[in-house]
Amino acid sequence: MTDSKQNQNGNMFLYGQPELLTLEEHGALGLTPSDTPYAMASGVRAVPVTVAEFASAQRHYPIVFTNIEAPYPVAVVGLLEDDNLFMENGAWDPACYVPAYLRCHPFAFAAEQEGRIAVVVDRAAPTVTTNAKYPFFVDGKLAPETESMMHFCAKYEAERQRTVDFCRALKDMGVLAAQRAAHTPEGGGEEQVLANYVSVDAKKLAELEAGSVVELHKTGRLAAAYLQLYSMENWQPLMMRRDQRLKSAA
Repeated sequence: MTDSKQNQNGNMFLYGQPELLTLEEHGALGLTPSDTPYAMASGVRAVPVTVAEFASAQRHYPIVFTNIEAPYPVAVVGLLEDDNLFMENGAWDPACYVPAYLRCHPFAFAAEQEGRIAVVVDRAAPTVTTNAKYPFFVDGKLAPETESMMHFCAKYEAERQRTVDFCRALKDMGVLAAQRAAHTPEGGGEEQVLANYVSVDAKKLAELEAGSVVELHKTGRLAAAYLQLYSMENWQPLMMRRDQRLKSAA
């Protein structure tokens, strides 16, 4: 499963050419909206999500953690193939929640110093163009649309940091465990492993001491832990999506 912000090569996940947004380098560029703004995620199996998104994401996706040692939650959108089952012809299923990580693209939070927000822009994104509908800069200053996206990215970064703290708490309490999702074909046959993943362990969660449970509850983390567990109900619908995709391609 993917890391929260970086892939195994240390690059930003799904960002082809991330660059610090500056007037000097990007003054002639801007954003031209696309009918398929999430096409870059068509070949992925999972997308990062924050704790604040659990309530929405758990209605559609299994939410799992990347690993036990440095866990971070991701929404599972594909199974055995590198195929996002929630995308068709480059468009996300309109009935399903789109993770905020994707809605930030082609921008991403970089830093905040002296009250000013710095962001990264994916120069390789097809929505970043010259003669754009929404220029990044107007009269040498950030355009209102750019400022709005910068603030959205800053809010996302704050939620990401809160999510890191949530994951650290679960790890320290020892309630995470390696698990797997499996499927047995209709009519019998050999069991097929769909995914190996890390999840909250319901038994370990129930065995926590009262003080730990109260701490989780007061911080809102207990509800998030149960939302993650509820999301496990989505493995079967995800498998059904895969079966339908394979039948359509046959």
